[in-house]
Amino acid sequence: MIIEKQEADTVKQYFDNNNTYKNRWLKLVICIFILAIVIVTNVFIGYKFIKYEKQQNKRIQLLEEQIKKTNARIKDMTLNDIEWLDNGFNYLAIGNSITIHNLSSYWWNEIGMAASDKDHDYFHIVSSYLQSKNHKFMGYAYNFSVWEVQSHDRDETLMLLDHYLSPKLNLITIQLAENASDLTTIEQDYKSLIKYIKEKAPNAKILLIGDFWTKKNRNDLKIKAAEATNIKFVSLDGIADNSDYYCGKGTVVFDNNGGKHVVDHAGVAKHPGDKGMQAIANRIINSL
Repeated sequence: MIIEKQEADTVKQYFDNNNTYKNRWLKLVICIFILAIVIVTNVFIGYKFIKYEKQQNKRIQLLEEQIKKTNARIKDMTLNDIEWLDNGFNYLAIGNSITIHNLSSYWWNEIGMAASDKDHDYFHIVSSYLQSKNHKFMGYAYNFSVWEVQSHDRDETLMLLDHYLSPKLNLITIQLAENASDLTTIEQDYKSLIKYIKEKAPNAKILLIGDFWTKKNRNDLKIKAAEATNIKFVSLDGIADNSDYYCGKGTVVFDNNGGKHVVDHAGVAKHPGDKGMQAIANRIINSL
């Protein structure tokens, strides 16, 4: 009887141990399963968050484009067509902040950004040269950066040029690209821009100015557009991306009342200073 009881206890202990072993494995499997669910859930949530962030950034970019385009249209609606000279030399410079920038908290003169004063941006240097060659001269600079930042259907913005384009124009320079990040249709957009300008200003010589800050093959696409539309391309090789031609922080510039200001904004500092503006103007003048 004692032997039988010992055998029974041994069998019971065996099954108890076996059940404990099974329970441990079951708990481990359950833990692994729960951990897998947590990981998969977190990955899914992370993916959805990243996707949401990308969508939000895209919406913000589109909204910024629309705001900039709307502001440009509102400003343009308040303008009358420019009265160009009937008997004289008329020059229109179409560009971005390098050509002309409005007043802001970090820029104090309505001239090409980072030039020390109005006599030292490329537009005014070229204008002074043209005025020295022509008794009657008129020049105007227009910021058309809305065309650059438009990531789709840039042709929508072309009507904004209507106030400025005229058969009376003798020279038009196009200095656009640096703010264009989406290059998907940029070559065709350049062609459309140039064609539009030619139709509105058929008597003007048109110069397409190269990038001051290059990106990927954007400059090459600009060259192709110039060749396809039979206009002259003004290369900025040696000037572009060259910090020697940047304004730099700490540079003193003047507002339109002669007041002094020190450049401390990184974006302004990377624009062409007086040396860069002169170099760009020289390239344009040599292309005339």
